[in-house]
Amino acid sequence: MNLRIFDTVDDLLRAAERTLMQRIEAGARSIGLSGGSTPKPLYESLGKSDRLREFPITWVIVDERYVPIDDPQSNAGMIQKTLKPDRLLRFKTELDDPARTVEEFEREWRALGLQRLDIVLLGIGDDGHTASLFPGTTALNVEDRIATAVFVRKLDMWRVTLTKTAIREAALRIVLATGAKKRPILQEVRAGADYPIGIV
Repeated sequence: MNLRIFDTVDDLLRAAERTLMQRIEAGARSIGLSGGSTPKPLYESLGKSDRLREFPITWVIVDERYVPIDDPQSNAGMIQKTLKPDRLLRFKTELDDPARTVEEFEREWRALGLQRLDIVLLGIGDDGHTASLFPGTTALNVEDRIATAVFVRKLDMWRVTLTKTAIREAALRIVLATGAKKRPILQEVRAGADYPIGIV
């Protein structure tokens, strides 16, 4: 793990954008995106980039709450409004069946010819989760799939997510973490603690 600490969130996001653009200009064409408030300004900035439009990128939603795309909690909805991607592989929650949604996502992944992601952007929760890989959930045990559905009891809701295998196989994994609560988790992960963020 290469840990970099920034003075401000703006500095963090600018560094992330520079890294993304450098990788894209070097040939990265498949990029996984996480939701949440932290990366939203990054997506807004990228969405205004004329340079970015020159590259045929497949953007992939890392995980999703099982809500309609027009719901304020939808990661895909937020990313469509901010990044305005030309090609977006998302979880089709309108199928109204988490298992079918995952199967359709995997079918589209293969149809697009994706082998692995060139880059994946991740966040980290206060409990050490990343994507929708929460501590103690069945999703952590899935290793032979691209994606999986998981019921998160503490949230009382279904989620759909890339598996740890799909995330691990990405050529570059970037974790954006802000706030004082994340620092001890990252320190524990570096010391070998068994949080989901540490196993991807």
